[in-house]
Amino acid sequence: MQIPPSVIVNADDIGLRPSVNKAILYSYQQGCINSTSFLTNMDCFDETIDFIHSNPAIINIGLHGNFAEGKPVSNFKYPEFLDADGNWNLSKTGKITQLLSKDIKAAFAAELNAQMEKALGAKINITHVDSHLHLHTLPSFYSMYIDLAKRHKLKLRLAQTYREGSYPKFLYRKFLNSKIKANHIAHSDYFETVDKFLSFGDQHPAGKTEIMVHPDFDADGKIFDHVDGTSMEYWVAYLRG
Repeated sequence: MQIPPSVIVNADDIGLRPSVNKAILYSYQQGCINSTSFLTNMDCFDETIDFIHSNPAIINIGLHGNFAEGKPVSNFKYPEFLDADGNWNLSKTGKITQLLSKDIKAAFAAELNAQMEKALGAKINITHVDSHLHLHTLPSFYSMYIDLAKRHKLKLRLAQTYREGSYPKFLYRKFLNSKIKANHIAHSDYFETVDKFLSFGDQHPAGKTEIMVHPDFDADGKIFDHVDGTSMEYWVAYLRG
């Protein structure tokens, strides 16, 4: 298999659970992916660190900033964004549309920085930044991701670059991407799903394209995409011609 040189194929969610880690390594070994993003706040962090250091095939590792799942790694003092067990409450963090107070925004920024420092402290060479469930594209969060990427001289994932759904959402994503590009930290020229990328056939616009997949193994040991079920299958079929 040969990934086109203009394509970044990022496997989100290394660190989510052991089966995902193994599926991501397998995908590297098979030539299906050339990048991944690390969830540093999940329970299998230590196991994942050993796994990464033991497998040099795992390269181009990004921070998968996470305000959506698992527990904060910092001393986060705003329980209204957490559930009863102290985990991130996605029904709250994933729907933040109002402006956060200065103190709350600072707490989220400190948490994002703590997640980065946790990876760096474990000798992981972080090359880019994105987020779990795209929360870095929310109005209250995007500036802290831009600041983090600039501070560490890293690239940041764009918001979706094609129109799907409402026109106001498309315009907002264009606005956000203009901010990222103006800071010279864009990880690519386009950010798309596998389906969208394949829909262009041989007519994809010139430039660097990032697509995301979410490898895992099912109960029968078959690799699949644990978010949409089919992206890995379609991507592998494309690479095999």
